Amino acid sequence: MNEVERRLEILYKERFGQLIGLILQRFRQLSVDWAEDIVQEAFAAAALHWPKTGMPDNPSGWLYQTCKNKSINLLKRISKTADISLAKTVQVAADEISEDGFKDAQLRMLMACCHPHLTPKTQIVLALRYVANLKIENIALQFGAEPDAIEKMLCRARKKIKSGSMISSSGLYGYSAERLSIMHKIIYLIFNEGYKQSGDKISNGRVMCEDALMLNKYLFDSPLCDPETKALQALMLFNAARFDARFDEQGNAVELEYQDRALWDRSLIRLASFLLIESEDSFFSPYHLEAAIAYVHCTARKFEDTDWEAICKYYEVLLKVYPSPFAEINYAVALQYNQQNEKAISILMELNRNPYYNKLPILETTIRKYFERVKTKNYEHD
Repeated sequence: MNEVERRLEILYKERFGQLIGLILQRFRQLSVDWAEDIVQEAFAAAALHWPKTGMPDNPSGWLYQTCKNKSINLLKRISKTADISLAKTVQVAADEISEDGFKDAQLRMLMACCHPHLTPKTQIVLALRYVANLKIENIALQFGAEPDAIEKMLCRARKKIKSGSMISSSGLYGYSAERLSIMHKIIYLIFNEGYKQSGDKISNGRVMCEDALMLNKYLFDSPLCDPETKALQALMLFNAARFDARFDEQGNAVELEYQDRALWDRSLIRLASFLLIESEDSFFSPYHLEAAIAYVHCTARKFEDTDWEAICKYYEVLLKVYPSPFAEINYAVALQYNQQNEKAISILMELNRNPYYNKLPILETTIRKYFERVKTKNYEHD
């Protein structure tokens, strides 16, 4: 891969969804399909011309200007009555499109992907495509699906949402705050998808985590920021602080108990701790509670110093308000470390009797490790 190809790949990752958002915002007669085709054509044009002419001074501006020109030409072809007067108000891209402009466009796309008429899975797929800028093949890998199935889902979603209702022209204040919780959930899922990857996928996983942190930071810096936004940022930062210790040199996962805590990023932990305090509110979201649990882990000097009693209490509250099998599994692990083996195995066996949950690989692994720890402890007592 030469330098131009490398830069184009980076720009595609950074700007693909943002450019689509800008085009839909400025040319509201265009559909999502047309906007996506225009952006793809702009990148193809860059791949053709830049090796000959060299990289422009403002590559992002060049791509936007190309998209704008193609949009105007398309509107002239498809409708003689199409109103393109808005294009006349758009200045030269290099002057108009700042980093803040691209950030605003990406936030608009995230909000659009949270359209209430879409199913949760479709919302996530749209966000992975147009916000996290993943290619169809990579999204399919995330869901264990065929690329054709993901493409069909995206096609149905694009038909369901017309561009006029997808991208608001009234700025961030033009969106209902009720979408904010959906946006938080999507960001959280993007982060978790990246965080759980290992082996040869570790680098891609880390990029997804960084994308999620960046998206939530955009929300953090916007008028939409609320205590839940801060708690989510704290939670992701606590987890990101431990990223370098989670895998060995061969890409194998390293359990928390055996991680080298010297590799944890203390500056991120301090920042996350500050944000967690700042997020305090009369209402505690699941991100508040999960961040509190992460705080206990991150501030323990060594694994043996972990305050498992506090962690168990946080999980008890979390499960009362936001029950989930994954939280129950983690609660059972905390109970075992808190010397409550009978209660721990009772929870795990109850989950194992569920015909859906017993297929979760994490449950099988947790049960196996439970008995390994019990066996080891009995051996040590003997």
